[in-house]
Amino acid sequence: MQPINTNSRAGSLTLIAGALALDFANTASGRGGPRYQEHLRSHADVVAWAAHAGVIDEVAARLIADRIAQGAREFEHLVEDALALRDAIYEIALALARRLPPAQTHLDLVSALCAAALASASLEIGAQGARWRWPHDPASPATILGPVVLSAVGLLRESDPARIKQCLGEHCGWVFFDMTKNRSRRWCEMSVCGNRAKAKAHYRRSKAQMAGDVPETATGPKKRGGL
Repeated sequence: MQPINTNSRAGSLTLIAGALALDFANTASGRGGPRYQEHLRSHADVVAWAAHAGVIDEVAARLIADRIAQGAREFEHLVEDALALRDAIYEIALALARRLPPAQTHLDLVSALCAAALASASLEIGAQGARWRWPHDPASPATILGPVVLSAVGLLRESDPARIKQCLGEHCGWVFFDMTKNRSRRWCEMSVCGNRAKAKAHYRRSKAQMAGDVPETATGPKKRGGL
């Protein structure tokens, strides 16, 4: 089997969203800003992310990579389909984070993809209850995208939409499910966007204090009291 070659961060992105579908939505960074990065640029990127996120195991990832390398026609539109699903989930999450109704076109796409994915799945009963399973050998695009779209539908049907939020970090754009008791989470990661915001706020306060301590006059800096 050939190694999965990818130059993107798809296989190492931090999984911080609290839901598989939202982690998939976060496979683009810096949305709406000058630092935008697309992490799903190739079939290999999609497979790498799926293995990283635990959607498929390493054996399945290699089998899928081999089939793609051999030109399997069913994987021809994998990237296109993955991006369509990813962006629909993101737009739905973004609307809910802003307390707006999601566009019906995005809901219809997720619904259609969910129905198509379930058509190729089987229901299995295990120690943890019933689960949908997709074939791994031979695998299909639904093996990767099926669990993602099912996660999206489950999130929309069974969770509190008020807990779906967007990171407040400048030019971040990532979305997440806030599982804190008081719904106080504001950042994708406190160590990243949170600390950046704190550093900027500290810089602004320090600059304002310095300007206030030494106000400018027409003849130069104002002298403090004394002779």
